Amino acid sequence: MKAVIALAAAVVAAAASGCATQGPVASPPATAESRPSAPPSPSAPSGRPGAPARPALAVAAVDPEGTPPDVDLSPQILFQLLAADLAAQRGEVGSAWTTYMAVARTTRDARIARRAAEVAIGARALDEAVQSAQLWRELAPDSRAAAQMLETLWLGSGRLKDVEPTLAERLARARTEGTLPAAYAQLQRSLQRVQDRAAAWQMIQRLSAPDLNVAAARLVRSQFASAAEDFPAAAAEAREALRLAPDDEDAVIGAARHIHKLPDGKAEALGILERHLQRQPMSLEGRYTYARLLLADGRTDEARAQLERTLAQRPDSPPVLFSLAQLAYQGKQPEEATRYLKRYVELPRSVPRDTSPALLFLAQIAEEGGRPQEAIDWLERVPRGEEYVPATVRRALLMGKQGQVEAAREVLRDATAGSQRERVQLIAAESQVLREARRNQDAFDVLAAGLERMPENPDLLYDHAMAAERIDRLPVMEQSLRRLIELRPDHAHAYNALGYTFADRNMRLDEARTLIERALALTPDDPHILDSMGWVLFRQKDYPRALEYLRKAYALRPEVEIAAHLGEVLWATGNTDEARALWREARVREPDNSILRETLARLNVAL
Repeated sequence: MKAVIALAAAVVAAAASGCATQGPVASPPATAESRPSAPPSPSAPSGRPGAPARPALAVAAVDPEGTPPDVDLSPQILFQLLAADLAAQRGEVGSAWTTYMAVARTTRDARIARRAAEVAIGARALDEAVQSAQLWRELAPDSRAAAQMLETLWLGSGRLKDVEPTLAERLARARTEGTLPAAYAQLQRSLQRVQDRAAAWQMIQRLSAPDLNVAAARLVRSQFASAAEDFPAAAAEAREALRLAPDDEDAVIGAARHIHKLPDGKAEALGILERHLQRQPMSLEGRYTYARLLLADGRTDEARAQLERTLAQRPDSPPVLFSLAQLAYQGKQPEEATRYLKRYVELPRSVPRDTSPALLFLAQIAEEGGRPQEAIDWLERVPRGEEYVPATVRRALLMGKQGQVEAAREVLRDATAGSQRERVQLIAAESQVLREARRNQDAFDVLAAGLERMPENPDLLYDHAMAAERIDRLPVMEQSLRRLIELRPDHAHAYNALGYTFADRNMRLDEARTLIERALALTPDDPHILDSMGWVLFRQKDYPRALEYLRKAYALRPEVEIAAHLGEVLWATGNTDEARALWREARVREPDNSILRETLARLNVAL
């Protein structure tokens, strides 16, 4: 299957299963902690009066809407379903999806079409997911879940012409029902998934044309104008929203945010908020926004004073506590940041919030402060959700660095993965723990076992190849990389890894150069691939061009390994003083780097 883009989290939410996304600790969380809910149970097809009971279809989720077709499970269909389930469990998503779709078309059972869509979404195969969702909608035309998934996939794939009539119908119904503000809020959430921001802005202008006298419509227009980087239009729309609803907090905040982006709009934006706060001194969101805009203008002390005032008004406000922690951290006050974050984490359970970002932030501060066990303890408290697997991985890696290798492996093996992507993350992390403990054979074995279960997974294939190279099993490495290239012909680093390995061993140099050239054509400014090209040219004794590529690579990313290669070419061309200076600089940064030490020893160079 052709995996094309990472689907938005909302796609996964529309299905019964999918993969969680992860993001950095960047902005204050404001949503309640999510609790995993059990997926709906499969229900068996309805039986005919007097007919013997038939086994239930082995599908993961059943839409409660609609009646399943009356389908006899022939041995062939039952075998196909079992084979598809087994293929999905093994990570052979292409085979699983094809089989589910064939059975869905044969039986006309919407549940199996839904299962095909879920498998495609789990594999991030957008084209196949759209096909499955279309079949599901065709087989269950009254299903809200099918409509939601198809709409989400259309939006995720940029098929705005397909989805626009559906959105227009939704707004027309809202006009009749008098629910336009809620409809525009939902529309804004939906369109945030669209990658082509300019196209989304054009579409929202068409959809909202009848509602230019509605503040909610103007606010949504301002959001998408801003997303499309049409900042003057965003400011104009926000001003109209404020004119239509001068006392509405959302209109005030929207106008201030968008006008603030204009080159000459900072004073106007702050003035809007100042006047609003004079009228509404208890406006938490207004004061919070005022503080954020002051911070954006570099007025840190004033911003912090406003946030402290907001905190005095609302001492249990998670976003304010988090923002104050960020300010303290940026001001190189980690103790103060920790104090705010602890307050955030220790808020009563009745206060809606996601504790994961604060726990991750606390772990980061502890790790940077040289307190790895404290960081491990914070990470252990991250609840199940989007950040659970990343936190578990980080926790295990820190444990491994503390010499707790087997305990780290146990943590990873006991972790619950909600998707194939998360299973791969856990396997890769266990391999990394072993690799960092210099147990390269064990690291290889872990990846080989994972690859047996998911033989077509690109990440596992790549890591398996690198692990094979570390234990000098070049045929295995080449086999995994060749297979990865078959599955993902656009995987630049697969070509590069194979080409560099040949070049580094001074073997099959013409083939190595061809492979690296292919990688470079795919990602022309990648410093590691530029380094590989310089290295293979050096092996072919094309010293001038080798220097050209290596200097460019080092300028883009001055890493020690690139410095080792560049220094060796300089040494070979008689530029020994420059080579020594480069190596000295690299050794200061990483005195124990194995590639640099091996290079100096092989050339018998004393610095």
